[in-house]
Amino acid sequence: MRKYVLDAHTHTIACGHAYNTITELIDAAAQKNLEMICITEHGPALPGAPTPLFFANYRVIPGKINNVKLLKGIESNIIDADGNTDIPMTFIDSLEIISASLHTPTFIPQTKAINTGAVLGAIANPQVDFICHLGNPTYELDYEAILQAAKKHNTLIEINNGSFFIRKGSKSNCEWIANRCKELEIPIIIGSDTHFASDIGDFPYVDKVLDTVGFPDELIMNLDTKRLLDYLESKGRVLFADPREYAQELFLIND
Repeated sequence: MRKYVLDAHTHTIACGHAYNTITELIDAAAQKNLEMICITEHGPALPGAPTPLFFANYRVIPGKINNVKLLKGIESNIIDADGNTDIPMTFIDSLEIISASLHTPTFIPQTKAINTGAVLGAIANPQVDFICHLGNPTYELDYEAILQAAKKHNTLIEINNGSFFIRKGSKSNCEWIANRCKELEIPIIIGSDTHFASDIGDFPYVDKVLDTVGFPDELIMNLDTKRLLDYLESKGRVLFADPREYAQELFLIND
């Protein structure tokens, strides 16, 4: 088993169908010696998901809790055939990491061409950092076209550990995607898709797939936090900003 130091895909009670608070996820991550987790709450178009104001107020959450770094982001929903998403653009500066996904309540599975076009549109969006759980067999997709576009747009591809038990039938698709990412030298990012804290940072099924295809460690974001942080900063993300620093500077000046 590789030593994974970050989990890129987690959810809290704010999404309406997960069962832990941010603090509980952080505590579970600390117990597993993770260095960083990403809170990627579902976008507002998904039933039960938080409103845009939830994402706007991310700024009050510290960037490091219990010695675990915290990136605050969104798992946006692809909402139409053009690949538009529900990223709350008014509050885009509050988001440190952004993924995009197909979910049946916000995008009903259609033909292979339409499904693929929707994903391609999201990949072309410079705000999207990675595409989640492509192995989901609910959506017929042209994986070759999607991965070629990901390579062109420097978009990461997620291999989702939760898919192996939540989205049954994903295994063969994930193996193909992982092998083709290896051949195309596309970096991958791994998410637990945690909806209950015990899953955080655990990637046993993804790890087996990566072994099966001989995936190179240097293309795995989760083995070094700097890889992910450098990638996000190269896209212009401002990370770990703390509004409290502004108040501190005010009082230093007045003193």
